[in-house]
Amino acid sequence: MWGHRVVIPSSCRNKIITELHDPHMGIVKTKSLARSYVWWPGIDEALETECRACTVCAAVADAPSTHAPRSWPWPSRPWSRLHLDFLGPIGGVTYLVVVDSCSKWIEAIKMQRTTAQAVISVLRDLWSKFGLPKQTVSDNGPPFSSSDFQKFLIHNGIKHIYSAPYHPASNGAAENAVKICKRAIKKALKQNLNVDTALCRFLLAYRNTEHATTGDSPANILQGRSLRMRLDNLKPERQSRVIAQQERSEQNAGGVQRQLEPGTKVWYRDYRGLDKWVPGTILKQLGSRDYCVRSSFGTENHRHVDQLKLRVTKNIDKVDTFASIRKNISPELIAQNLDLRTQSRKSLSFPMTSGEEPVAVVNDSGKSSSPPKNSTPAQDAVSPIRGSPMRPAVPIDKGACNTGGKSINENVTPKRERPVRIRKPPVRYGFEEID
Repeated sequence: MWGHRVVIPSSCRNKIITELHDPHMGIVKTKSLARSYVWWPGIDEALETECRACTVCAAVADAPSTHAPRSWPWPSRPWSRLHLDFLGPIGGVTYLVVVDSCSKWIEAIKMQRTTAQAVISVLRDLWSKFGLPKQTVSDNGPPFSSSDFQKFLIHNGIKHIYSAPYHPASNGAAENAVKICKRAIKKALKQNLNVDTALCRFLLAYRNTEHATTGDSPANILQGRSLRMRLDNLKPERQSRVIAQQERSEQNAGGVQRQLEPGTKVWYRDYRGLDKWVPGTILKQLGSRDYCVRSSFGTENHRHVDQLKLRVTKNIDKVDTFASIRKNISPELIAQNLDLRTQSRKSLSFPMTSGEEPVAVVNDSGKSSSPPKNSTPAQDAVSPIRGSPMRPAVPIDKGACNTGGKSINENVTPKRERPVRIRKPPVRYGFEEID
């Protein structure tokens, strides 16, 4: 005896261990029972080994402690990995829940059937809107493990990952999305609301709300913008505010509205020459306030409407006698007339030889008039309107003219034109020729 306990020899110890473990009470209670009756060196270790090796105890034992959770790798791009799972039936309806692991965007789609072909049809429509993912994660349910579904994913270049059977935590993103949608549906049924309407309103608000994990809303991550809600009517729209501010600024600035049509003669601002305003013609409109102006030299200039002003011209009917008979005059006489233009003012005031009759001059009104008898030839060569020298009349040779049967009055003088102005070429500073 050792105290109140019996010391068991080694030959009888196995029978005593079998007797102590016969109730299958577990390690702690079996050792407590043995301490009340028997003892030998190493009795606690022997009982622990017997209890752990018992197949009956192991078959009905509790599950071990849960493993430390490990999160899925967060994809760098939205819609790269999708988690799939079924919700329901709840209220007689089954839903296919799809969640994007990057943006946390949730899609809940009502399903009439849960076959592989029905799932393929729904996913094809969904991926036509958002694109094809790289990976899909689901459980081992019949629709996801069927050969048709595998061929559909392989054909589209998508890798399929299965979670562990009967372990929903392995597909935690889908399970969490199912729980969120199920709670929204139960609340709608509790309030006697339309389930589809309530679920759509819930998903709209959920997608527009900042997520605790990402720190941003699913809509902003997936689509790069916030979805418009009824709450947006509480604050003024940005576009309307900008337009109103622009209109207010235009009214305060003052000014007048001007619109110029192509072909309008204008004065345009010149910043290169000596003249401040240069004549030109509107060629085309470049914008709401910008125009392309063609100058008298043929160059095109871009000007704002504030740099343009209308040019008024006098519309006076003039008789161009020279132009009317120019077709019937020989080229030699035309060349002789053009040479007279290049002469100086002094050369234009030449005296007439004796015996020559003064040449009739055609006025602007079309009537011919002769110079006074007492006037000198030099006075006759001066224009009475502008005071500038006028070219002498060119005598018409009857033999050199081909009138075609028509008579030409020899005393008719061609129309006087103002002297040709010689314009200096523009000086472009910084581009002078270097000797």
